[in-house]
Amino acid sequence: MKLKEVASIIKGAHLTEGQRNGSYKELTMLSLEPISFIDERKLLEVKNCKKCLPKQFTQEGDVIVSLYYPMIACYVEKGQEGFVVPHYMAIVRLKSYVNLDTRFIVQFINSTRGRRALSQEVSSSYGIQPTSLPLKYLNNVDILEKENSLLESF
Repeated sequence: MKLKEVASIIKGAHLTEGQRNGSYKELTMLSLEPISFIDERKLLEVKNCKKCLPKQFTQEGDVIVSLYYPMIACYVEKGQEGFVVPHYMAIVRLKSYVNLDTRFIVQFINSTRGRRALSQEVSSSYGIQPTSLPLKYLNNVDILEKENSLLESF
């Protein structure tokens, strides 16, 4: 099952200051902890910037994925809604009809198997070890490939 079949992948916002439309709390690379949670003490306060699309704000149950090395995935807990996701991150938001715990996606992306699956996709296209993750590869990663082959063997 490809990730795009169960979730929407949303690219973060490009914030530019000086446009006097609003101020936001923005996620940073430092606010994504390697142990899969968001550290609210490390958010960036961005003032006087252009308006963001509502889909570019965090919602409870979202998965935030850094698109640059080390490509950490974090789960958005209750009370962490409304943070702006920057352009170098993506939001994985489950489709409304899917019944899946998004923490599974976090664990998959942060696992050795998940990182290997993502890097093999990029490496086969570019011939090098990736330092960034294009959205098309995140969309097409097969999150249940091993599980499906194990189930078929019974």
